[in-house]
Parts: sequence; structure tokens; C-alpha cells
Amino acid sequence: MASNTSNFVVPLPPVVKVEVEEQVVPKDFRGYLTRALAWTALMPLFMLAFMHFSQLTHTAAVIDDQQIMRTQQFARSISARFVSIETFLNTASDMISESIGSKVIPVSRLNKLAEKMPYLTSLKLISDTGSVDFHHGESSVSTAELMSAFAGSEVNVRSFQNEICFGSRIPEADSYDRSYLLIGCEPKEDIAAIFERSVGAEPYSLQIFDSKQKEIFFTSLNDSGNVRPQNLSSEFVKISEQMLGAPTPLWRTNQKRNDSAVLSIAEIPDTDWRAVFSQRVTFRDKQLLSSLLTSGVFLVCGALLALIVGTFLGFRLTNYVQTLIDQINAFKKDGSIKKPDRSFLANAPIELKLLSVQFEKLVRQVQSTQKKLEESNLDLTHQVNLRTRTLNQRNQELRALQFLLAPLQDEPHVVIKRTVESFRLILGLNQLDFVDEPERGRQDLASLPVKLSTGVLGYLSFERPDYTQENRVNTSLQRLANSIAIVLENKEMFSSVKASQSRFNALLESMTEGVVLIGKTGSLLYSNKTAREILSIAPGDGIAKVENYIEEHFRKVYLADSPNNPQDFFAGPSRYVSKVDSDFFIEASGFLVPEFHGYVGPRMGLLLRDISEEVSMERMKRNLISVVAHELKTPVTTLRLQSETLQRQIRSGKLSDSQQLLTEMLEESERLQNLICDWLDVSRLEAGSLVIKPKVQTVTAILNKAMKSVHLHFPHLEVSLKVEPEAECVLADKDRMTQVFVNILENAARYNDKEKPTCNVRSEKIDDSVVISFSDNGIGVSEKHLSKIFDSFYQVDMGSGRKVGGTGLGLSICRGIMAAHGGKIWAEQNPKGGTVFKISLSL
Repeated sequence: MASNTSNFVVPLPPVVKVEVEEQVVPKDFRGYLTRALAWTALMPLFMLAFMHFSQLTHTAAVIDDQQIMRTQQFARSISARFVSIETFLNTASDMISESIGSKVIPVSRLNKLAEKMPYLTSLKLISDTGSVDFHHGESSVSTAELMSAFAGSEVNVRSFQNEICFGSRIPEADSYDRSYLLIGCEPKEDIAAIFERSVGAEPYSLQIFDSKQKEIFFTSLNDSGNVRPQNLSSEFVKISEQMLGAPTPLWRTNQKRNDSAVLSIAEIPDTDWRAVFSQRVTFRDKQLLSSLLTSGVFLVCGALLALIVGTFLGFRLTNYVQTLIDQINAFKKDGSIKKPDRSFLANAPIELKLLSVQFEKLVRQVQSTQKKLEESNLDLTHQVNLRTRTLNQRNQELRALQFLLAPLQDEPHVVIKRTVESFRLILGLNQLDFVDEPERGRQDLASLPVKLSTGVLGYLSFERPDYTQENRVNTSLQRLANSIAIVLENKEMFSSVKASQSRFNALLESMTEGVVLIGKTGSLLYSNKTAREILSIAPGDGIAKVENYIEEHFRKVYLADSPNNPQDFFAGPSRYVSKVDSDFFIEASGFLVPEFHGYVGPRMGLLLRDISEEVSMERMKRNLISVVAHELKTPVTTLRLQSETLQRQIRSGKLSDSQQLLTEMLEESERLQNLICDWLDVSRLEAGSLVIKPKVQTVTAILNKAMKSVHLHFPHLEVSLKVEPEAECVLADKDRMTQVFVNILENAARYNDKEKPTCNVRSEKIDDSVVISFSDNGIGVSEKHLSKIFDSFYQVDMGSGRKVGGTGLGLSICRGIMAAHGGKIWAEQNPKGGTVFKISLSL
């Protein structure tokens, strides 16, 4: 190391001009400082304030619950007292009733019985004449008041100024001409004693009143404010009636805060009395303030801590800037350079790092003249690093472990290798490796097992440290071993779970049937791709109630051999048809899933299957049977009858009508042949073997040929033709195109209830195609049938009693012929009535 003597002078160039341009502080640096302070200082305060508010709310709820509980407990205690007194009076009344026939009052027995009832301070037996035949104890209520209160009343308890009295009427005996009333009285101070036991040291007020808005009793305990009784107005009684039926019978009076009170009410069972507990709001505020004292201290401490941490962060950023300023000032002063420390390079904002790079470029320009000064600076940096190694080593170890335990971006063995290498450098070891087995027979190496409860996962093999560093190195390596074991175990568990989940998802998503898992509340927990397509659910959508969703979009189909149980949604398999598309059918079967990943307990599932094609095939089978039964039966029956008629004529020698019969037989045979030809055409179209020979033809020629064929059976059909010059010629197979025209024209005549059926034909050029329109004045086709009339065997009227016959193959054959020509055919509703069929051919 070079010595810094007083006579050492670093030669400088004659002129060294250093200009430091004024830098505009970027917003990024200011934002960095602002965010650091905000997140460090404000977020803890917000969390503590939230905890403060939560504790306040919880304490208020506890105080409310305590008041309600004490009110109800007091009502039960009073009711139990009244029940015991009534039981005593009933027992005494029965005893007197047994003895009254002998006109002797059992005074001694009554005295003994009264002494056993400590609640009652007086007991009187009063006859209907007003005389007192038995008296025990003293009472402030006169006999006249007692007789007046209990005369002709079914209520067995009455309230007086200082006492509460209970009455029990003794029925008259047949041998005695007088009746008696047994009355026991209890001082109201007993109610105050029960109230005091219920509330303890809490400041409460008690008010008891009956259903006639008459106050029975009022007292206040431990309350320096002397709470006044509530005014039994109609508004107060109405509120109390509402609170009796409320889940929480508690409300606050509408007064100033110092005078306001919180009231709770409870009915006293077996009476028409109601007890109201009152407590001042100011006392409840004191309780809340007392309960919040601790959290308030934490809030203040948190604020101070946040201020200290924020000040520290601001001081740290200021140091970064000051480090750069000192570096520039040092160079401006004597040409020396001060290298930034590692903390600056690792944590300083990018703007300061870029400024440091620009400064180093300036330093390199005068590097030749400042060599010894740089060596001295490097040596000083080395000495600082040596002094701070102990403190930085622990920080480096924690960062290395944080990198190891963070979510892995690379393979575990790569991360472990990097971390082990980092620890080797941090601890200053020549050798540190993670191996499967340690080397045997080497005295200079030591090993530390990396193990879990399942066994040893490997070993940390390292150079034996100096005895002075042994404890520190072993402690650090033990932390490293534990962290490696956790990483390997987590990776193995994650790989196993991920593989199982991938196989499960691949299996369900590849199924052609829809699978739906339903929660205990009926919500949608899982659905595969097929199920989402069947139910028209987006991947991120959820369903609160699967059963309601299916019933909303589908209608259940009840078959003859299926169970008709609409209450059991999972009874199945069940068929449903879409309410939007009547041709879309699904089949739902319920099943039970005992355990599902992530959920405890069994869950119900649905297996959904698209059976639209199956239903369509069933319909086609039924339609084919109907067509065969309807269309073949008529010509076969006609041929049979005509043959039998011709046979009889030949036998009788009378052949006058034979020519007509043969003609009709030929027509029926031709009809059968046309049916067979239609079926053959459908078979060719489905097999793709229909052969066409397109040539240039005129629309007029094709239409004339078709009209001749149609007029043989429908002579009343009027056909008009309008052809644009550009749409006169088409490239088509004349015979097949004539077949299409014939089918459309016959439909215009067959499905028509007018006396004069008409069909207007128009050929026009639209873009690069010739579009030929057939507009009739027939009965028309509804909107829902327009897209289906070109299906095989489909007819709007498929009933056995339909007015117009047909196989339902004509339009299906037309669609196949147009497809073979590279064109298309479709139907539209005619605004003037009827149907418009259109065919399109490319030019």
C-alpha cells in the first residue's frame, strides 16, 4: 500500500475544467421517494386505524349483548318468583277449600305454611263480606283496597304503592254460604334486590309497566346522573311493541347525548308486565374509551414507528444522493475519486447510477495523472469492506436464502447450486458442495446431512473451517441445509400435485360428455369444456344455482318409460329440450362424488350429453313410418282395387271401362315410381354420388319444361316470368334444374287454399350470381319452420290427418341438387302472403 506523505503531490494537467451540468431531477426519482415513504408510513397507520375501528365495533356489540342478556335474565327471575308465589297460594287455597266445609279455618296450618314462604310479608284470608278471617304479617294495603283490586278480575297479581299482591280465589262450598279470597303481598324492595343482583355494579335503571301503560316500578342503581323514568306515551309504547318482536330488542332514545339512554325490553312471562333496562350513552362511551385505551397506545406507537421508518428511508435516499455529490466534489477539489459502495450500486435509483457512469467516464480521461490516488482509494475501499464483512455476511446469507425459498423460476438443482456457491463465497470456504454421499477418508472435509422425517436427501460437503469460525460456519450451514430440505420437499409435492391435476383436467376436458360438479348450495363448482358448450357458459362465468339455470333455459321432457318425479332433480337419466331451440336436446344423469380435490365431503355431479342427433333420428324414423303408411298405402290400395275391378270385368266379358282402369293403374304406378326415385335421389345425395352434367341453359327453357310437367297435375296454377337480360343464361344440368323448378311450383300449387293459385318467377343478376325467385300466394310457412323445411322427411304438418300428402323429400332433394351445382336454395316469408323460394347459381 502506498503511503500518503505530506510531500506527495499528484501532478495535474495545466488546465482541468470540470463542468457539472445542472440536472433536472426526473419524476422517477421523486416518485421512488414518495412511494417509499407512503408505503412505509401510511399503510401501517391505515391497518392500525382499521384495527382500532374493529375493536370499537366489537366492544359496542358486547355491551349491547350484555344489556339484552341482563334484561332477559331479570324477566326470567321475576317470573320465577311470581310462579313460586302463585304455586304457594294455590296450595294454601286447596287446603282451605278442603276445610271450609266444616266452617273451621285452619289457622295454625296457614301460619306454618306462610312461614315457609319468605317472599311474602303478609297473608290475608278475606271473605266476600269484607271480614279478615286470617291474617299473617303486616301490609300497607288496606282490606278495602285489596277487595276492590281483585273483585271480578281474572288477573291474579296487582301492583300497589309499595307492595305487589297476589290473589287466589277459593271456590264456594255447598255447605257454606260465603266465598273467600286468599291474598299474599310482597314488598317492591324485593324487585329492587333482584334487579341489583342482575346488574351487579353496572349503572342501570329499571322501569316496569303493564299493557295498559301504567307504571309498576322504577329504580336506578349506581347512576350518578339520576336517570328519570321514561314517559309512557303512545310513541314509546309503539316502539316497545316493535322491539319485542325484533331479533335485537334494543334502541336508543332521541335526545341530546348527555341525556340520551340505550333501552332494552323484555316481557315478564306469565304476566302482562314489561321490564325496560336503561343505561346512559355517556357511561357506554366511557366503557368504549376504556376498552380502546390499549389499541390507542398501539396506534400512537405505530404512528411513531412509521415516522421513524419513513425518516430512515428518506435519510437513506439522501445518503445515495450525497454519496454522488461527495464523489464529484472530491474530484473537483483535489482530483481524487471516491468509489461508491456496494449498497449504492445495488439499491440506488437508476438515475443516480447513470450519473455515476458519466462521472467515471470523466475520471478515465485523467486516469494516467491520478494513478497513485486511485490505488490509495482502492486500498481504502478494501479496508472498509474488511471491516463491514461481518455485518454484510449475515445480510448476504439472508438474501441467498430468500432467493432459494422464493418461488422457483429455474430447476431446484440449479437454484440450490447457485445458493450453495453464494454461501461458499460468503463464508470464505474453498470448497462447499451439495452431494448425494460425502467423501470418505478426507480429514480436511466435513459433512452436514440434509434430511427430513422421510430420510436423508443429501449432504453439504465443506472444508473444515478454523476453530474460531467453526460455530458461525456450522450455524449458517445448518440454516442452508434446512432451507434446501424444504425446497426439495416442496418441489416434489408440487410436481406430484401438478401431475395429478393435469391428468385429471386432461381426462375431463377430453370427454365428449359434459361433466358438472355442484356444491352443497347448488352452485357450480366445476364444468368441463363440453358442459360449458352444452349450457352456453363462458369459462369464467359462475352459476349460483345449477338446477334453476337448467330449468330456466331448458324444459324437461317426460317419456312414457321414464320416472315422472319433478321434485327429484337428480333422478335420471332425464331429457331436456332447449327453450330457444326446439331441436336441441340434452340428457342429464346425476351421480355422487365422494371426495373432490379442495372440498370436504361428498358433492353431487351431473353428466350431460347432447342427444339432438339421437332425437332427430327418432323423429326421422317416426316420420319415415308415417310417410310409408300414408304415401304408399294410397297407391297400393288403389292399384289393388283397380286390379280386382279389371279382373271382374275380364271374367264377365264387360271391358267397357278397362282402358280407363289401365290408365289409372299406370298413373298410380308412376306415382310409386316417383316416390322410389325420390328416395334413390336422397340416397345418392347422402352418399355424394349424384352426377350432374352442366351446360349453358336458359331460364325460360327450364321453366317452360317444368310448367308442362306441373300443369298435368295442377292445370289451374298460373305462372308469370320476368327475366333480366343479364340473368337469362345459367350453367346447369337441365333435367336436374327442371326437377328443382317442378318441386317448387308443385309446392306453390299444393299448399294453396286460393281459387287461383299463382307463382311469380323472377330471374335477376346480383353481384356475380343469378338469383331466381319463386313468389307464391299460398298458405305460407311460419318463421320457426323456414330453416327446417329443407330437412329430409320434414313437413310442417306431420299429423296423420294432414290435408296435403307428400314425403317431405322434395325440398331436401332440391337442396342437394343446388349444392351439387355449387349454388344454394333458401326460403323467405312473402310480405304479401305466401312464401318466396330463392335459388342462387354462380355465373
